[in-house]
Amino acid sequence: MTSPAGRLALAGAAVAVFAAVTASTASAATLTVGTPCARYVPERAGEQWIPVAGSGFTPNTDPRFTAVDLTYTNGDLGAYTPLAADGSFLANVFMPTEFISSSSGRKKTYTLTATDRNTPGLTASAQVTLVRAGVTTKPARVRRNVRRKVRWSVFGAPTGARIFAHWTFKGRKRATRRMGRARGACGIARKRMPFVAARPRTGIWKVYFTRGRRYSRKRALFRVDVSVYQTFASGARRAGVR
Repeated sequence: MTSPAGRLALAGAAVAVFAAVTASTASAATLTVGTPCARYVPERAGEQWIPVAGSGFTPNTDPRFTAVDLTYTNGDLGAYTPLAADGSFLANVFMPTEFISSSSGRKKTYTLTATDRNTPGLTASAQVTLVRAGVTTKPARVRRNVRRKVRWSVFGAPTGARIFAHWTFKGRKRATRRMGRARGACGIARKRMPFVAARPRTGIWKVYFTRGRRYSRKRALFRVDVSVYQTFASGARRAGVR
């Protein structure tokens, strides 16, 4: 017959074993993001488009019900999903709502956490990096000398692509400049180039950015409109990105 002290010791051992099993189960869960840098354009704001995969969560859950919540550290819900019989899932998640605002910048990394509803404490986290695809200039406006060099930056181009800029006016190409390769997982290329790389004319210039030297409006990655106008007071030309 086991003494009261022995029963207490056995109970303590059982608790310790249960805790060890729980910790082992929790540590087995993994979350993987399917892209090293997710390209965002406004058309995707209301879509679940970032692929993620999870494994090591509670197996044999009812596939008709939500088993895992995917949330960002700022509290935004990315998605929720049921689990397969082996405790895995594949899902697409929303981006954090704050990244819809341009004030979040061109590139930002968030932590996404998957939480199992069936097993308390069973979570897994991964980093999600987003880039706002498009083109910027710094400064965004120039005075007098509209051909002065500014810093052109392309974000979200295919990684490794050779990027070229083409200045067009009234449908005709007027100049081409090479920017260099889009580098890193987020496909970023930067170079100092003229604001308008041709003899300036008053009106709207359309600047197309292509993969490779060949100019094609249909195959362009991005387009930026540059407005060149003349002030009445001084007669000097000014230009700005629209």
